[in-house]
Amino acid sequence: MQGRWHVTLRGLPSAGRSWDEPVPKQWLEDRDRGKVDALSGLVSDVSWQGSLCLNGGIYRLQGDWQGRMMRECSRCNAMFEWHMQGRNERDYRLGADADDGEDCEILPAPGAIDLIDVLREDIWLAWQADVLCSESCKGLCPYCGCDLNRGACDCGKKNSDHPFAALAALKLDA
Repeated sequence: MQGRWHVTLRGLPSAGRSWDEPVPKQWLEDRDRGKVDALSGLVSDVSWQGSLCLNGGIYRLQGDWQGRMMRECSRCNAMFEWHMQGRNERDYRLGADADDGEDCEILPAPGAIDLIDVLREDIWLAWQADVLCSESCKGLCPYCGCDLNRGACDCGKKNSDHPFAALAALKLDA
């Protein structure tokens, strides 16, 4: 069944190939399959709509994907389901060196591509380092680490213990 995600460019039909289906999360998480690092923390399958067509000697892969994965909030450290999405846009050429001005990947004939690896790579490229569980996330108390989304902090830490607390006493003329 995974064979449909392996494409040989030389054997591509003249009409190209298109798809609109979910890619099972097990295939994206499988560490023994493919050359691109496996993904972990996926909540469900990744929906992928795409096409691969030949035009003037260049094979163009394009499409859109989206899915959900467990992430840690950058403000409060809580785990949440992050909605991820992205667009595939890649050009391939078989065997010959690229002409000037072309931005495409050169593949040796017959041009074998593992589309699962392509999707994995695009998901990694769309990765955002800082993600928030919500725009209104209040984060953690800088003194005691209390999650301010769950309630007010009553740690009693005074601002006077802070190294820059003396600046609060400065009288500045406006």
